[in-house]
Amino acid sequence: MKSDESGIEELLRRVGARDEPAADVMHEVEAAVHAEWQSMLQARRARRRYIAVGIAASALLAVALAIFGVRYLAPAPVEVAHITRVDGHLLVREESQAARELAVAQSVSTGETIQTDDRSRAALEFGDALSLRLDHNTIVRVASADEVVLTAGAVYVDSRADNPQELTVRTDAGSVRHIGTQYQVRTHADEMVVSVREGRVMIANAAGTSSGVAGEKIRVTPRGQIVRSSVAAHDPAWQWAAHAAPLFDINEHTLAAFLDWVSRETGRKVVYASEAAQSRAGDLKLRGSIAGLDPETALGAVLSTTQLRRYATEDESIGIALATD
Repeated sequence: MKSDESGIEELLRRVGARDEPAADVMHEVEAAVHAEWQSMLQARRARRRYIAVGIAASALLAVALAIFGVRYLAPAPVEVAHITRVDGHLLVREESQAARELAVAQSVSTGETIQTDDRSRAALEFGDALSLRLDHNTIVRVASADEVVLTAGAVYVDSRADNPQELTVRTDAGSVRHIGTQYQVRTHADEMVVSVREGRVMIANAAGTSSGVAGEKIRVTPRGQIVRSSVAAHDPAWQWAAHAAPLFDINEHTLAAFLDWVSRETGRKVVYASEAAQSRAGDLKLRGSIAGLDPETALGAVLSTTQLRRYATEDESIGIALATD
């Protein structure tokens, strides 16, 4: 090992120290290296800018497509109902539009939200077979021709059994669909209460589907539980709907047709004391107007102009007899 080391030392002495490159050569090399480094940095920055521009352009394109889709590809609003009664003020608004006031005979289209305040009620007609009424402090969005979304307050649905028109009422707690009926839906704090006056309804929520029949009051809790109780067709809970009922034009209608309307609005069956009284009611044509009167008040006013009268019954029915009976 020692002989090897001495040999290497001798070799190094003979070779001598390594020659240093000239100063101008060193500067040239350093300049070349620096230039290459700057070129690499610029290329990297360019790639980053390109990527950033691409991302920004993609984002702008996505926004543009979304706006285009909302404005030009979304279904155009369709008129699905018209106002048949307003007590107080009824407001309607479209998305991102200022609210405006609605009056009787004006239309309501899909996508619009209608609202009553604490002093107003209203009624809408869907087609010619379904009446939708709004209680105080009610907010309803018309999603389609057969679906409304109730976010506050209460609605009353009156659909003719002989020509039922489909309508689904949706709330945060679930949805209600009817089969030729009269019913009420009230929502508050993620809870829904459905009262069935006539016919049958189907209720769907997160827990499943259940039905409700006339005389039932079904409460759907925020947890999806179903709690049932009873409610009579003439219960005071229905009175607000009678006050919001579309005006019945008695002119040229028979007394019998008017009595049928009173019966449907009050939940009380009409009972005739005799066949002669029933026949007279079917023949008698009415004149005038009951505008501004609720069904019970209108009944007394109309009967006072005829030869028929109301008599007391043992139940909640409306007894009609000839004045001479």
